[in-house]
Amino acid sequence: MSVGAVLAARNACGSGSKSVSSGMFGYRSTRYTYGYDRHEAAVRELQRKARLHFTIRDYDVQGKGRLERSQLVQLLTDTDSSTPPGTPPTEEQVEFLLKLCEVKEDGCIATAELEELLSCWYTYTDKRHVFDAKLEKYDVSKTGKLSKDELKAYLTDLNGGHDVQEADVDWVMKASDIIRDGGLNKMELELATSLWYGFVDRKPESQCCTTS
Repeated sequence: MSVGAVLAARNACGSGSKSVSSGMFGYRSTRYTYGYDRHEAAVRELQRKARLHFTIRDYDVQGKGRLERSQLVQLLTDTDSSTPPGTPPTEEQVEFLLKLCEVKEDGCIATAELEELLSCWYTYTDKRHVFDAKLEKYDVSKTGKLSKDELKAYLTDLNGGHDVQEADVDWVMKASDIIRDGGLNKMELELATSLWYGFVDRKPESQCCTTS
């Protein structure tokens, strides 16, 4: 699955005046708005892309056109401003990024794929504190992940307190559970939030989606 859904609906909790419409994963997108904070995020993203070429050159020291897992971990460590310097990503976070960006099973990522991966990583680290709080609130079982029932409670709140259909919860869970362990961690919760805001109007004739 492309991370386009994540990037297209990033910072979906914001509000403002501009409407966006799209569709994928067997869903029609709904209209949603975003404000100045999202505009600032877009500007920062453009600046990061301008630096991406030099970043790749620095870490792909052998000029092979791809990064090995250890090089990727070091890159993620160095670009994470949301934790103390030198704090590496967890194995779960690395696996999430590799699977979301459809990296081959050898665990190496081509430079052409790296832009999407880093965009997802930057979005997550920018909003880490937000999803720390969300997970703390809705993870009533204290497993570090949201179960289906906990996800439903979260989506219900996003839906203004109105009930969410089981089919919609199932779809969001399936599309967001990239690790395939039956629960949503913080990075997967961010993906679920983006999908919910961007693609919640379900087409009855399409019952499935592909995420890997």
